[in-house]
Amino acid sequence: MISGLLLSQNLSKVPLHPASIKYLKLGHPWITEDSFTKRFPQKDFFLIGIDEKNRQEIALLINDHEHKNVKARLWSLNKDEWRNGLNFQEDLVQRISNALAKRSSLKLLTERENVYLINAESDLLPGLQVAIFKDQLLIQYYALFWKKIEPEVLPILFQQIKIHFPELNIQDTWIQERNFNQDKKIRSLNGSIQKDFIMVEFGLNYHLRFNDYYDIGIYTDMSAIRKQMTPYLQKGNSLLNLFCYTGAFSLYGLSLGLENVVSVDLSPKYLTWLDENLSHNPSLDRTHHTSICLSCEKALVKLIADKNEFDSIICDPPSASSDGQSTSSAFKAYEKLLPMLLEVLSSKGTLLVFLNTHTISWNKFEEKLNQIISTTKYANQVNIGKRFKLQEDCSPLKNFHEGDYLKGFLIDFKNSIKR
Repeated sequence: MISGLLLSQNLSKVPLHPASIKYLKLGHPWITEDSFTKRFPQKDFFLIGIDEKNRQEIALLINDHEHKNVKARLWSLNKDEWRNGLNFQEDLVQRISNALAKRSSLKLLTERENVYLINAESDLLPGLQVAIFKDQLLIQYYALFWKKIEPEVLPILFQQIKIHFPELNIQDTWIQERNFNQDKKIRSLNGSIQKDFIMVEFGLNYHLRFNDYYDIGIYTDMSAIRKQMTPYLQKGNSLLNLFCYTGAFSLYGLSLGLENVVSVDLSPKYLTWLDENLSHNPSLDRTHHTSICLSCEKALVKLIADKNEFDSIICDPPSASSDGQSTSSAFKAYEKLLPMLLEVLSSKGTLLVFLNTHTISWNKFEEKLNQIISTTKYANQVNIGKRFKLQEDCSPLKNFHEGDYLKGFLIDFKNSIKR
């Protein structure tokens, strides 16, 4: 399907909305649903997007009509490529090779066994994400056109991995179709039903599970941030990890010698998983760790009542979280959470707050935090400082705000004084 030259006269030309053309030229790689996309042919793999007004060819697009919101994704803005004939297979080989060469140069596998090898749009491979977890390869399709050409793509991927990562010994490959319903839809090329194994990140063992749940037990997009947090965690002696999931930040804090680490999550399943992770790390002192199975809001009320304070706090709520009775967005949840977080933050402590959505900009998130802080008794004492963003193996594409979804701000007290 993908071999040979693709000539312009054989490709459907589709008018694009003027706003889509503007954003494409600025570097944004998506064509989202609008009145123009409703006229896109469904059977074509490639489309040429044109300016309806002057019939000028703008971009070579891959058709993504099955996606709920994104109806086409940019492949090239270089007109010469499709006018003179584009060998898509050769282009695909080169893009995959470039992505893997970039990761190889970072030498991340010397520190952790979980690394993104391909990060979709930021590697000019729209909707395709590939990660390694020890000896298990995970391929995720955020655009279903990759599934259509899977028999052609996989041999190229495996060949390039052998070239750039000869040290990897891949035992199985898992393919997951990411979807809005959060169905698992994950399959093994070896026909495996499930896979449980231990993986190492920064010297710590984590129990991962493929095909048990939608997520596998660790968020690799936070790995680089865990490393970045090291000097802040080491400054103190205590850590509060809210919305802790399976406890990666908690274990990391314990490994740095913290003597009071508290993990909070509403899910007993995740806290049990955290306990399993602790059991796989006998060098960690479990007496320095406490789990609290409550909503983070209720846990903070209790911690404040008990006059607890922490030198480091990490708050990373899901974009939409439920307390069992109601569901609220993380953005709005900070209205209640942030004042309480400041109450339990020590005078010399650091608070790291995250927002995990592309729909809220960095500036809007910072404005919201400032607005909330202004209503507290600490209004003139708090500093919002360093930004923590996606980097290393999952750095986002410039001018692509949807790929810049993870936003973190470091908050502390000015001059280390809390009144």
